[in-house]
Amino acid sequence: MSGASNNGGTGLGGAANVGAGAGGQSGMSAGGMPASGGEPSSGGAPTGAAGMANGGAGTSGGGTAGAAGMSTNLVTNGTFETTSSPWWSYANNTTDYPADQTLAATNGQLCATMTAGGQNVWDEIVGLSGVALTKGQYYHISFTVTADAPRTIKFKTGLGVAPYTDYFLESVAITATPTTATPQLVDYTYLNLRDDPMAQFQFQIGKTAGTVCFDDIVLEPVPAPATPAYTTPAHSHHPFKDYKGMVKMGTAVDTPIFLSNPLHNSIVAGEFAMITPANSMKMNLIQPTQGVFDYTDTDALVAWAKQNGLEFRGHPLVWHTQTPAWLTAPDTPFTADQLLDIMYKHIDGLMSHYVGQFPYWDVVNEAVDVNKDTGVWGYRSTVWHDTIGDDFIELAFNHAHAADPAAELLYNDYNIEQKGNAKADYVFDMVKALHDKGVPIGGIGFQGHYFIEPDGTTSNGVPDMQAIRDNMARYNDLGIDVQITECDFRIGKPLDDMKTAVQNKFYADMLQVCIDAPNCSHFTVWGLSDLDSWVPSTFPEYDFAHLFDTHLMPKDDYFAMSDLFAKYNPDDGTLIGGTTGTAGATGMAGTSGMMGSSGMTGSSGMTGSSGMTGSPSSGASESKKSGGCSVTPRSNGSGPWLVSVLALLGVLLSRRRRAD
Repeated sequence: MSGASNNGGTGLGGAANVGAGAGGQSGMSAGGMPASGGEPSSGGAPTGAAGMANGGAGTSGGGTAGAAGMSTNLVTNGTFETTSSPWWSYANNTTDYPADQTLAATNGQLCATMTAGGQNVWDEIVGLSGVALTKGQYYHISFTVTADAPRTIKFKTGLGVAPYTDYFLESVAITATPTTATPQLVDYTYLNLRDDPMAQFQFQIGKTAGTVCFDDIVLEPVPAPATPAYTTPAHSHHPFKDYKGMVKMGTAVDTPIFLSNPLHNSIVAGEFAMITPANSMKMNLIQPTQGVFDYTDTDALVAWAKQNGLEFRGHPLVWHTQTPAWLTAPDTPFTADQLLDIMYKHIDGLMSHYVGQFPYWDVVNEAVDVNKDTGVWGYRSTVWHDTIGDDFIELAFNHAHAADPAAELLYNDYNIEQKGNAKADYVFDMVKALHDKGVPIGGIGFQGHYFIEPDGTTSNGVPDMQAIRDNMARYNDLGIDVQITECDFRIGKPLDDMKTAVQNKFYADMLQVCIDAPNCSHFTVWGLSDLDSWVPSTFPEYDFAHLFDTHLMPKDDYFAMSDLFAKYNPDDGTLIGGTTGTAGATGMAGTSGMMGSSGMTGSSGMTGSSGMTGSPSSGASESKKSGGCSVTPRSNGSGPWLVSVLALLGVLLSRRRRAD
């Protein structure tokens, strides 16, 4: 399954990497500089992919790659047998976070010694310029590395001039290497998406003082790896996408990591009905220079989605985070008219390029926040709102509708799932006012980021499913579509069976709520696997948020969802047997055998959520962060037994099949 001493798994790398890939840098911009906070992002630096963290079927095994005639190493000086080297170093030395290093080729290695490491890994860089890369070509990267202390490094290829764009950026955990030990070997293959005769190859090594040494660096073109066949592991033998008449299941993906991992790709194509670009359509990447759009990464994802019959979601058009520097820090701030023109041109640039291709667009993202001084909810203070005014949302939706009248337009936000939550209630009133005014807002995106705390506490991070049902119902009364757009459930370390059971139940409960609501049409999980998760780098005390593990194997939460789907006929959405499988009013679908305090057991041993989620915490704050999302305490939404039964009967009578 893998070359050398890998831990097994399913990836592209042909040689060993004994250290698992570390968590990516959430919210990274294309240039490796940190973006401001906000919604979670797989980021410019996702986690180590399968070939790197776990090994797998290599392009050629053992550290050399490619077929005959394709083994030319673009790094002609990667063995450091002489002290002369064209590699350069960079230190982002600042007053608050000083960084400094010396670089020398000694003893057959290229060694960087850092007296200060800076704040981020990109504050210390070892780089090589003038590397010629070809669009559409797969490249094999390998190198050995030693370090005097454990650390995370990133290796990347990318443009060397502004606007700075990452072609490939990958994190890897480096263990401390005794002088007598064999150096750690890192090996990966990736798909390059741009032509550039003068690209850079970099090692980003900052944050921790110490010495890091590299040797035997290879960057060479190789043939495209084969995509493995995929058979769903679902007990029903039906992948998620077979139930798209009920709920369209999707996942977030990113380039170039996504397109570089054949197993990952085959799972997404085999299981899901749609994809969302995690980062490639965000403004800093899609319009890095004012008026100049870079569709490269998104075009590649769209082409892949079409090839595999998946729908594509436009995400996002107007957002305050991951914006380019030219927008937020100009020498002369933009006037309201100028910024409105920029917003319109950004909408036009994206929607005209993809007109008629995307059935859904997140037009405005995360525009509501609480005033920290007054505690009053309202519009978030952003460059868009503060410059254009309160009507920027209305203007954005009207302009987007004119750009693509056939597309469904959504407002997308976090912590708006539960009726009775102050933010959720404010957003509902805002959407209702826009809808009543005739603004073409057709849907609402519930992001759905939740968690269990490291000590096992659930009262802050596990939602009240009845409150979500009630919220979906009032949007249904308006004729507004509901889509769960970014769902995940992170687990506070350490992982244990109790926390896993809560996670399994959460995913099944959320899916059941969506199935039962006549206006809940989509359910997107924010990333496929723990392998490329955004969570550990953003919340170091949390991990394990997704449906597949670091080896791209299905987890129990995947089976909790697929087993719930299995209670329905995929052809028409009817319950198999006619009497089992529905949750009821208190979010009673969960993991088989779990018992909530209500004692009310659903079908196949599934139980009410009220006992699992716990009661609301009176001391919790509505601004508690969850994956870039503010999660408020749950309200006590457990309904009486009679209400549950009546709701169960109502669902059974109203079960419907949605059109594709």
